[in-house]
Amino acid sequence: MADRLREAMSGRARTSGLIVAVAALVVFPAWSGFDLLLEPGLAPSFLVVRLAGLAPMGIAAWLLWRHPVGRRHPELLTVVILAVVQAAVVWMIPQVDTVEPYVLGLSVALNACGCLLASHPRWTIGLVVATWLALAGAVVLAPTALPVRALAIAAFYLATATLVALVAHVHRYRLALRELETRLRLEQEQRRTAALLSELQRLSQEDPLTGLANRRRWDAELESACAEARRGGTSVAVVLVDLDHFKQVNDRHGHAGGDGALTRVAALLAERVRGDDVVARLGGDELAVLLPGTDLERAVELAERLRCEAAGLQPPRFAPGELTLSLGVAVASGEQAYPAELMSQADGHLYRAKVTRNAVGAPDGVPPPGAEIGRALPHPVR
Repeated sequence: MADRLREAMSGRARTSGLIVAVAALVVFPAWSGFDLLLEPGLAPSFLVVRLAGLAPMGIAAWLLWRHPVGRRHPELLTVVILAVVQAAVVWMIPQVDTVEPYVLGLSVALNACGCLLASHPRWTIGLVVATWLALAGAVVLAPTALPVRALAIAAFYLATATLVALVAHVHRYRLALRELETRLRLEQEQRRTAALLSELQRLSQEDPLTGLANRRRWDAELESACAEARRGGTSVAVVLVDLDHFKQVNDRHGHAGGDGALTRVAALLAERVRGDDVVARLGGDELAVLLPGTDLERAVELAERLRCEAAGLQPPRFAPGELTLSLGVAVASGEQAYPAELMSQADGHLYRAKVTRNAVGAPDGVPPPGAEIGRALPHPVR
């Protein structure tokens, strides 16, 4: 969270720095109007200084706006802009008769830094220290000593601006930190809540043992596939899968062995279907495969492939060929595609297959084990 907090504060500092930069680029040269009114004799030289100051200020503003350095160091560039203003005004103060408007200019820059710049208060402190040192240097180096009254006025204005700028900046900085920390914590909680909801949604639609879809999701997917088949006049196929003699498997190998066999078969089914097909565990040892857009021939072909490959599975401590499947296939098209009827047909064909076990029951009959259609295919049936 600390990195995100720094990033957010840097973004705010850049935005506030751009506001300060635009204001400085407009107000600093516009102050020449006061020069003409208050110090007409010095106005031309002051104008030259103001215009000269626009160059470094403009470069800093451009870097702040367009260059990556403006995103990395927005506070520094903002203070550079204000420092140019302060340096120019400090140079003017010893030369003028009326110091108040010019000291006011120093105060405006400090207040802009303290009240607008969204960054650590050290930047305002730095600008304050630099301003005081520059003013002291200008007074000491002035050709003629400044009147005591002018010095007192300058000190009073600058001290007031310093106090306001520092108090405002510290207060704003603390508020901004609290606001951003609260917002980031809220975003973290929102992400955590979204992740929990997503996990809850997944768990509500997933069988915990096999990782397949559960009955709830199966019903929803089957309803959707049948509705799509009715709208588009396409077909939809269902393959019901039952592990043969599952009770005896549990008796011989225990529930752990039965669960292992079930998960191996579930993994086989999941590997052999297309991305938009659905494999589900309906309950106990009954699995199901939903094949949207699949005709009877392809559905039976897939069922035979699953039967043959399942017969080759050999979980730990299982005898070869001990694990077999019975499968029932049903297909409906267009207006005949309704979930209840489709499941009823598939269940009927599964019942027929379980008469002999290790077989596929389909509308055209039950192919015997090892029939030609039972040859393993290299890829999922499409």
